[in-house]
Amino acid sequence: MKKYFAIALAAVVALAACTKVDKTDSSKEQMMTFTVINYLQQTKANTAYTGEAFGTFAFWTATDWETDGDANVFMNNDKIIQSPEYAPAGEWGPEQARFWTKSGKITFASYSPYTTGSDNGFSELPTFSKESGFTFRNFTIPADGSVDLMVADLAVDQTKNDPKYTLSGNQDGVPTLFRHVLSQIAFMFKTSENPNPNVEGSEIVINSVTIQNINNKGTYTQNNTDVWAGENGSESYEFNSDTNPVTVKPGDDPKGTEVESMILLPQELAEGGQQIVIDYTIRTKYASNDEWAEEPLTATVDLVTTEIPEWEPNQSIVYTITINPVDTSAENAILFDPAVADWTVVPVDALAL
Repeated sequence: MKKYFAIALAAVVALAACTKVDKTDSSKEQMMTFTVINYLQQTKANTAYTGEAFGTFAFWTATDWETDGDANVFMNNDKIIQSPEYAPAGEWGPEQARFWTKSGKITFASYSPYTTGSDNGFSELPTFSKESGFTFRNFTIPADGSVDLMVADLAVDQTKNDPKYTLSGNQDGVPTLFRHVLSQIAFMFKTSENPNPNVEGSEIVINSVTIQNINNKGTYTQNNTDVWAGENGSESYEFNSDTNPVTVKPGDDPKGTEVESMILLPQELAEGGQQIVIDYTIRTKYASNDEWAEEPLTATVDLVTTEIPEWEPNQSIVYTITINPVDTSAENAILFDPAVADWTVVPVDALAL
C-alpha cells in the first residue's frame, strides 16, 4: 500500500510540474492546433479554409468515444483563431491555449463561423451531444446571404496533433474538414440571335433580379434524418438592382448578376411558392433605324424545376436562364389568315342607248 501511495504522489507532482511548464510556453509540441479545410460538393474536392474564427466542442474519454461518449466536456464552444500565439506558421488554435492530456482520447466537434449566441445568424448558443450532434436553434439567414454555416466531420479519439490535411498549409493539428449546411444560389443569363433578317443587332439588359417567398429561418439538427426543420419566413433577396444592369449579347458566355451568389436556407420548392422576378429590356437594332428599339418587360417564374425540386445542404446551385429576344416556338410563329372580301355590286341604271 505504501508503494502504491508513493507512485500516486509522484504522479501528482509530475502533473503539477507539467502544468507549470505549459504556462511558461516551453512545451509547444503539446499545444493543440487545428488543420482546417472546406469540402466542395460539386467537385468533391477540398479547399483551404479561409474563414473567420470557428467554434469547437471537445470531450475527453478514458477509453474511446463510442464507449464513454460526451460525459467529460474538455472544450465548451472554444473560439479557434489564427493567433500570434501559434506563430510563426499561423496555425489555428484555441484562443486560450489547450494542451493534450497524458492519457485517454479526445473527440472534437467544430462548426463555423464562431458565435456568442446572437451574431452570424444565431439566436442562441449552439449545442452538441453524441446523440444529436450539433443543434442550431432558430437560425436566421442574414439579409445579405453572406454567412457560410458549416459543421466539421467529427474528429474521433484524437491523442495528438495530426498531419492529416496538408492542403490547409498548417502544420499538424486536429483534422477538421468542414461541410456546408446551407445552400449556395446563383443566377446566370444568356441570350440568342434574333432570326429576323432586318435586325442588325440585339441584346438583353438585365435590370433587376429578385427572388421572393424564401424561407429564411429554421432549426438545424445534425443527426436528424431531415437536418433542417421548422423552416419559416418569407423573405426576398435581390441579386441585381437596376442601378447596375447586366447586358448579355448573342454568343456571349453566360453572365452573372451583381451579387454573384447568396447562401440561403435549404428548403423544398413548390409551384406558386418561391419565385424569381426578372425586370429586363430587349434592345433591337433594326437596319432601317439608327436608334435601338426597346421593350421593357417583367417575368415572374417559379424556382421549382423537375431537376431541382428542393435546395439541399452543401449544394451550390446555379440557375442559367436564357432570355431569347424572340419566341421561336412553333406556336408563336406569325401566321396569316388570308381572305378576300366579297365584291361590292354597284348597279348602274343611268345609261340609255
